[in-house]
Amino acid sequence: MQLIYNENVELIYDPDSFELLQTWKGFVPSGLFREVIDTSLDFIRSNKVDLLISDTSRQKVISGNDAEYAASVLDAMFTAGLFAMAFVLPQDVFTRFSLKKFADAGIDADRVGYFNKIEDARKWGGFVKSAKG
Repeated sequence: MQLIYNENVELIYDPDSFELLQTWKGFVPSGLFREVIDTSLDFIRSNKVDLLISDTSRQKVISGNDAEYAASVLDAMFTAGLFAMAFVLPQDVFTRFSLKKFADAGIDADRVGYFNKIEDARKWGGFVKSAKG
């Protein structure tokens, strides 16, 4: 189910695997970035979502304020029922640095994973989900 689609971002939900996938491309303006984060949170609050994958592999750097905003919402996502979040790491070194905000946010490391490929993120998500019981 496609929730958002444009040249910068795609937000897709798979009801069979309970996966919400954010695919970021290029530079994402602050307003759009926050809209996707807020839409993701609202969707998690009203639907079963076990795994959120944020594919940042083709994303350009975001502002520090936007990175902090997204990190601040992650706890609310877990409270709303999200079990795990996986990041597909960006190729851009500056974007990798801004993603470090999540690691610094003190979120439970067992519930947040960082990967080079989306396939690895999905495998980890399946492992974490099966360990959940």
